[in-house]
Amino acid sequence: MSIDYVMPKLAMAMNEGTVNEWLVSEGDHVEKGAIIASIETEKVAYDLEAPDTGFFHIVLPVGETVDCGTLIGQFADSEEELAELQKAASLSEAQPESAQATNEAVSTSPVAAPAPMRRPGGRIIASPLARKLANDRNLDLSFMNGTGPGGRIVKRDVLAAAETGAVRTQSPVGAAGRVEKARIPFRGTRKTIAERMTQSLQSTAQLSSFWESDITDLLAARQKFVAREDKLGTRVSVNAFLIKAIVYGIRRVPIANACLEGEEIVVFDNINVGFAVSMPGQSAFDSSLLVPVLHNIENLGLVEIDLRMKALVARVRDGNFTEDDLTGSTITLSTTAGIAPPGHRSTPVLNPPNAVLLGPSTPIEKPAVIDGEIVPRTLMPMSVTFDHRILDGDPAVRFMAAVHDCLENPELLMS
Repeated sequence: MSIDYVMPKLAMAMNEGTVNEWLVSEGDHVEKGAIIASIETEKVAYDLEAPDTGFFHIVLPVGETVDCGTLIGQFADSEEELAELQKAASLSEAQPESAQATNEAVSTSPVAAPAPMRRPGGRIIASPLARKLANDRNLDLSFMNGTGPGGRIVKRDVLAAAETGAVRTQSPVGAAGRVEKARIPFRGTRKTIAERMTQSLQSTAQLSSFWESDITDLLAARQKFVAREDKLGTRVSVNAFLIKAIVYGIRRVPIANACLEGEEIVVFDNINVGFAVSMPGQSAFDSSLLVPVLHNIENLGLVEIDLRMKALVARVRDGNFTEDDLTGSTITLSTTAGIAPPGHRSTPVLNPPNAVLLGPSTPIEKPAVIDGEIVPRTLMPMSVTFDHRILDGDPAVRFMAAVHDCLENPELLMS
């Protein structure tokens, strides 16, 4: 008796998943616990383990996105049972063709082929065989109308489109002579980031302010920690100092650590700092971003913050993290400092529902006047993006001033 395998719900926030790659072929005999597929959710990619032993029949093609609980494969006890599953799948796809042939037989007048409709950005639902046929014939599936269940493009649609000419061939040359290098599926993490950033801009009153902080003394103070790296067990990063500066600013301006929930502004007592971590994409042209969260850091020292931050980054990049590691932020730190070109400035988009995002950039050496003399100093461009629904200009500026004072007077970080 065959056993159905559905898209698993691997996290509380997971509602759907996309098959990025089947690591087994149709009909392979797999052992329980073997890795059979890679799937992508809104936040991260997972490896799927076989929950049973048997001959595996693939139901869901690569690239398809379905809700949790949707059938994606089946385990057969024997090769005979596998053959029955494959036959049933083949008949399911071919069944409507007989009805179509009947309709064509009773039709007495020719019907013009429908004009192809391009479905830009939409998810193309097609059977594996249809995709293979279209690829072999260099045909563009996005110009085909599917007649299978739920509008699925099946074999007969590809053959009909090729025969009638009601389809366009794939071409590396786009409009105005543009030559395409790659097409990246707009799904999973990339789509989630786009949706959340768009929602952030549409649903909040965002404003960004800029300044420069002289971090010459801060870098000197950091060197004292670096010199004790072996003893401390970590090479304390500038990010640890920035997080301490955020804590310092929130203690003086608590409204910076808040969010809007319905008709209430919620000010948080604990400080949970979210920070961006870049992740490798599915190709050389793709990338993704996760925002892990350091929880309850309001009373931690620089060394402990640094240790916890690096441990969290390692878990995220290795895929060994939990849903809690990505939720619960009360304020956000952008981490482009050191990556962007010197002097870079930007207007980072808020990370909902946080009211404030601190955006440091790459430090740059500049001449400055100190005690009447021109001397070289290291200045860090800074920005704060805040939700003007929650913070007015006065508290926002006071928060910036507190962070600025802390960065320019690193002894305040030791308190």
